[in-house]
Amino acid sequence: MLRTLHTFRAAGVLVLGLLAMSLSLSLSTGCGSRQSAPTLASGKRLAVLVFLDRTVAPEVPAEKLTQLQEVADFMEPDLLAVLRDSGYDAAVVSGAVPQVEGQYTLKVQITEYNGGSKAARMFVGFGAGAARLESHFELIGPNGTSYTQGSPGSSTSRSSWQKVVRKVNQEIVAAVNVRLRQGL
Repeated sequence: MLRTLHTFRAAGVLVLGLLAMSLSLSLSTGCGSRQSAPTLASGKRLAVLVFLDRTVAPEVPAEKLTQLQEVADFMEPDLLAVLRDSGYDAAVVSGAVPQVEGQYTLKVQITEYNGGSKAARMFVGFGAGAARLESHFELIGPNGTSYTQGSPGSSTSRSSWQKVVRKVNQEIVAAVNVRLRQGL
């Protein structure tokens, strides 16, 4: 009995030690492959001004319009958070902005959204009821030229529509990072 207790105690200490090492490693590496934003030669952070185009076609049904509004209302602040977490100064803009060194405009549009069915995701599985989001973005540089653009999309049948939006936002920011690291 005493030997068994000692073995459990030693195993517990080993597990706690491994957890502590794992936690310190994940904190030191930033918990993932997130790249930090490039900076200007002066060390100043780059600014990304986000313009989320909320224009929808007039023939969009009212229910779909409500869903698109809900997605946009979540997507915009989440995109700002992902940009800030990556090291950018990020803010929302609603129109034309003067071009300044180190300031970029990120135009984003939701091109397609299907909220899927939460009930089908929960009870059926196997891809049933998947939420899907497609978007288009363009990064405009300080000189007014297009730096990069893309059309990321994501779908999931395992979790909420917010995770789909987060995935698309992360793909947008990853593309912005790649382009801006290639040279300002």
